[in-house]
Amino acid sequence: MNTQEREFAEKPLAAKLQKKRQDILANSLRVFAKEGFGGTDVQVIADLAGVGKGTVYRHFGNKEQLFLATAKHCLDVLGEFVVKQLGGMEASEALPAEVGAIETLRRVASAIALYYQRTPQAVEIMIQERAEFRETVFPSHLMYRAENRAGIDELLKAAIASGEIRKVDPRKATNAYSDLIYGSVISGVLEGGKSKLVARVDAAMGIFLDGLKK
Repeated sequence: MNTQEREFAEKPLAAKLQKKRQDILANSLRVFAKEGFGGTDVQVIADLAGVGKGTVYRHFGNKEQLFLATAKHCLDVLGEFVVKQLGGMEASEALPAEVGAIETLRRVASAIALYYQRTPQAVEIMIQERAEFRETVFPSHLMYRAENRAGIDELLKAAIASGEIRKVDPRKATNAYSDLIYGSVISGVLEGGKSKLVARVDAAMGIFLDGLKK
């Protein structure tokens, strides 16, 4: 079997393994969110995913690594969801030129809120990660924010240069923007208002973004 034939033969296996991994993560999200890290039995996750417990450990090593992979999975899905809500990668990249920075920021915030409104379990994972691994792990959602802040910083700088918004410190404005989104989402879930996260974030964004206008 030559290299090309081997690669062709391996593709279905790789796809099958990836699907199995995604099934495990989807079920671990539900179980960890409901039972908490300490109360979760990995065997329950394995049963729901239709695999053996050993398969879970082969993919993720141990319970802690499974939890952290679940936290990262939530953010990977969030990123894909936001891009989809904005019309796809090409459309999302063209959005600032078409509707301006303020409207772009509003739509991004609304898309993030919609993801958490539809998947409130992801908020539970966010909270648990901070509680369980405060001393050992840098929170996944803060890492996600750090990885994506450069784009918001640049968007704000361009909007200041064009005169769309008043002169502000882009880094401080980005911090405030992210804090408002995630603060509103977490508060909404903790207060029992997970079905109204979009409205809550939209209200906060309305006040914040109006304050940026020149």
